[in-house]
Amino acid sequence: MRFGLPIASSLLLSAALGSASALTDPFGQPQANCDYSYTAPYSNCDAIGNPRLYDIQAATFSVSGGMASVMIYLNSGAVQTVNNKLTLGSFNDSGVTLIPGGIFFYNPTTVYDPSDPSTIQYLRYGIAPTNHGSFTAGDLYSIAGGVSTETAQTALNDSSDYYRRDETVLMTGSGPAASSGTVSVANNRNGTTSAQYVISVTVPTTPGLPSLMSNGEIGLLFSSADCGNDVIQGPVGQAPEPGPELMILTGLALLAAGFAWRKRRA
Repeated sequence: MRFGLPIASSLLLSAALGSASALTDPFGQPQANCDYSYTAPYSNCDAIGNPRLYDIQAATFSVSGGMASVMIYLNSGAVQTVNNKLTLGSFNDSGVTLIPGGIFFYNPTTVYDPSDPSTIQYLRYGIAPTNHGSFTAGDLYSIAGGVSTETAQTALNDSSDYYRRDETVLMTGSGPAASSGTVSVANNRNGTTSAQYVISVTVPTTPGLPSLMSNGEIGLLFSSADCGNDVIQGPVGQAPEPGPELMILTGLALLAAGFAWRKRRA
């Protein structure tokens, strides 16, 4: 198979720059025979309820040039079109108003466990994907002082439906942002074999956030909504910067592709 120069250049540059090591979650699983419960583990299915509203597929994290970036691939009822642009907001499911959960960070050597409230202390930083309470979308907050966290049970206070009640889903209280960032939403794939949307958050990093990393990885926790109906959690890392050998090989490959392209056009 032959590629024209623009396509070959794009592929080679993508390979040279590398990509983040993704944290993955089960996606597109059958929703038949899902046993729900009001107590843990709440369901034998990955997503509770409609997977088109909650199903998470993957998350990535990277730090470069003083900026931390998180990308989350998911289906979400919170995605809306405003002025011909995708954005995040609240949505309604079975009469309950929901918003996306917060993005939390921890050191992967100290794992947060929703069944053990004493491990909540390990969640050290958080980002709110949407404005809620005193928190601004895209900003990074240290979970300390006046900023704490709350579970889905506290956020919803609903005893009539099935959801992951003990899952930490939102920041609460108030406090100054450690840094101010941005949130954007884009279309991804079809929502059945691959996530429909990708949420991108970019925020200037602080000394405290990279200090949570261990062996190039950071612990990440995210719930697609404040009901905890699907959650992704675990260590996520980034590929190392390309070494000089790879850069030289990439340059030579680009030169060869350019020569072949010009020869075909001659």
